[in-house]
Amino acid sequence: MNKSNYDTPILSLEGGHQLVARFNKDDRSVEILDLETVDMGWTCYDSSQGASSDKLTKICDKLSAGCLLQALGLFEQEIKNTVHEDKVLA
Repeated sequence: MNKSNYDTPILSLEGGHQLVARFNKDDRSVEILDLETVDMGWTCYDSSQGASSDKLTKICDKLSAGCLLQALGLFEQEIKNTVHEDKVLA
């Protein structure tokens, strides 16, 4: 069986954005994909740099935190549920 280099992706539809985040186990980084610009590919997200706007930074920070918690094994139960208030789906 081929072991994936990525944890389970997390989807966010918050703020009119369609984003998917995943934790890259090899690089130990969070990567984010904008589903509206898939051709641009995955982008490594660095919370110290933020995103292109404050609103998008808040969304990406939530996704990044979820990915990091999942990588630590602390998000396994929550990832299976839909979190309506944050609009994070898994």
